[in-house]
Amino acid sequence: MEAPLPECARVGVAGRARTRGSTAHRSAFDTDLADTPPQAWAADLDQLRFRGSRVIEEFVFFHRASATLILADLIENFEREKLTRGMRWLARIGGVLDPDGKAPLDMRLTFAGRKRLAREGFGRIMAWHPQRVILAHGRCYERNAEAELRRAFRWTG
Repeated sequence: MEAPLPECARVGVAGRARTRGSTAHRSAFDTDLADTPPQAWAADLDQLRFRGSRVIEEFVFFHRASATLILADLIENFEREKLTRGMRWLARIGGVLDPDGKAPLDMRLTFAGRKRLAREGFGRIMAWHPQRVILAHGRCYERNAEAELRRAFRWTG
């Protein structure tokens, strides 16, 4: 039986307002994310600030007990049949269509001249030896996680 993911405090990325969204919908954060996980989940989750982008700050999480990597935007893997024609076109241009999901083109471009940092972050991710990957956008990877990650992060080459 797989270990359940722990409940987490509301956290946000440093440098962003303590509230997110439009003025009509705001969610307060309890604290900013940092290089190390908050004490509330440090026993269960590893955390990595994925560095290198000039404009985007991404955090990566690893649930040790289930060997599950949790990503927001570093890999998007949209299933063609679940998209409208226009969205399929955009996803194809962005390079984020299943089965070849990866960071969208615009995000990859923000790493220009800083890929060494991205490679270091990718190395830390691979050192965790994830068995599955949960994605915020698109089909997740339930198996072969390390092979899927090597494929998806080949842009850091």
